[in-house]
Amino acid sequence: MQVQEAIERLSTATIPHHLAVIPDGNRRWAEEANLSVMEGHRAGFEVAKRLSRFCRRIGIHTMTIWAFSTENWRRAPDQVSALMALYEEWIDDLLPEAIEEEVRVVHLGRVDGPPEGAEEAAAAAGFADGMPRTLATALREVQEKTAACGRNVMNLAINYGGADEIQRAARAMAAQARSGKLDSADLDIRAYLDTADQAHPNPDIVWRTSGEMRSSGFLPMQSAYAEMIFSPKFFPDLTENDVVEAVEEYSARIRRFGG
Repeated sequence: MQVQEAIERLSTATIPHHLAVIPDGNRRWAEEANLSVMEGHRAGFEVAKRLSRFCRRIGIHTMTIWAFSTENWRRAPDQVSALMALYEEWIDDLLPEAIEEEVRVVHLGRVDGPPEGAEEAAAAAGFADGMPRTLATALREVQEKTAACGRNVMNLAINYGGADEIQRAARAMAAQARSGKLDSADLDIRAYLDTADQAHPNPDIVWRTSGEMRSSGFLPMQSAYAEMIFSPKFFPDLTENDVVEAVEEYSARIRRFGG
């Protein structure tokens, strides 16, 4: 589907400010296609790049992709290593486009050390200190170089888990309170979440692919009132038409926010 066709089709739809995606099914897609697991992940990355670009064109301000969860450390060590290298490649590809299109790139997730409970798995994959330094450096640099960009936001959730995010936020908030820099009356954990300073921190849609129908702890506080959309397709099979259909489904729903 071409961008102009999509814009015309969505002319009366409510466009979400923030679309968050759980891109499931890369490995199963590869298995069905008799390809390697990493070919499945690479196909998923190509789809993520193409569809994130399409989402910007149709007016979605913020897009979040959950690339690697805190639980993914339990995967085979060779897969973890290959994924980390693939993320660096993705960031290198993304940077010039983000600067050109004024997209602020933000990392969601833990930077220092493996998440609690994943220490053994991370060490087995060769990453006892958690995310490799080269990836952490690439993420820091892409954030610094796009910090002033204001047209769109692209969140990369790498080494991210919802429970881990809340735990990190609570610890940071407690440290501020103990230091005397924060009055207890002003405590608000939302100010310490990974999306705290964004214009649209809360997803309007959380979209999961491959037929799985759970959130797996993705952005638990931010997505409390998100509309959940589940697609039976594996992520590498998604097309621009699927994005349009998801937006149309979202637009047709009545959001009451508990009212």
